[in-house]
Amino acid sequence: MARKYAGPLRPGERSAYVPKGKPKPRRGVYSRRRKKKSNAPTKAFQNQMRKYNNKNVEKKIILFSNYMVGPDGTFLDQIPAIGLNSIGSGTADEVTACVLQTGKYLTTDNTSLNAAAGDLCTAVGGYDIQQGAENNELVGKFGKITSTLQNIYIQMNAVSLPGGTASARLSAAMPHQFRMIQVKARRDNSIAPTVGPDSNALTPRLTDNLFLSLAGEESGLTNDWASLELFDAIINKSKWTVLKDTKFTLAANTVYGAAAAYPTSVKQYPNMKKFKCYLPKPKGKTRWSFQVGTSVTYPQPVDYNYIVHTIILCRIQGTPAGFTSDNWCVQTNGHTVLIDE
Repeated sequence: MARKYAGPLRPGERSAYVPKGKPKPRRGVYSRRRKKKSNAPTKAFQNQMRKYNNKNVEKKIILFSNYMVGPDGTFLDQIPAIGLNSIGSGTADEVTACVLQTGKYLTTDNTSLNAAAGDLCTAVGGYDIQQGAENNELVGKFGKITSTLQNIYIQMNAVSLPGGTASARLSAAMPHQFRMIQVKARRDNSIAPTVGPDSNALTPRLTDNLFLSLAGEESGLTNDWASLELFDAIINKSKWTVLKDTKFTLAANTVYGAAAAYPTSVKQYPNMKKFKCYLPKPKGKTRWSFQVGTSVTYPQPVDYNYIVHTIILCRIQGTPAGFTSDNWCVQTNGHTVLIDE
């Protein structure tokens, strides 16, 4: 029977082990069977080409609606605050709000909300593009969104109240507490929309299920709330993806009055707050619908949920009944960058 080990058997030494099969080549010596080279580009080369294309390809710029104060018709002026009469003690404008919705057209729910609560929601655009070969026109129907930026300016209004009442003077001079919420509807609810007594209750809507009450029940923006309770309400994360939820305080720098007993300035708080928001973007390419003969003047994406809601709430700090908080406004602009795919 052949031995497992080769070499002479010497006292006090171990014999060398000879493995079965072909011997391995020595280090530094190439094997005769070389690996066949592939013509496919390496992963590092693909990453470098992707960076080069994103930097040098012709980019399309989709501007948001320019709700800024400017000299010509391209500036659409500022967006005023709207009172929520179902919140607080019932005094008009005790709690005010403003809702910014991306997209050129308001959703059906937001249109109904405007009909019930005034012009509360404003469509700010940012995703409409025409088809063609000119600058900022989409060649074909597909494009890849690389970034979406929205600037939001919240500022106090300077007022002059020489003959105003004490409540009006204090309403303008007292610090205003703000809460800014930025959410996007979740589309992956585990329950099918046809299950349950009311199918619409499972759809994310600002008026029905934006918040959760202390009892854990879904509640909307226009439901009955105490002003302090609304500013601490928990967002319903089963229906909404929270992008931003922050609080801050602003105050008007100067308030003019006839009597010296009224304050003329509040210096401990700024009079403006700016947010530079980068909104979510799809991972792959996005399709736009360009149908001939339709009533849609500004085509929107059809396979990507581009709707983002920015809800801005305001109340006077330490609000007693009878004081209003409508002495502020919002200005916004931005752009979306995409490349042809």
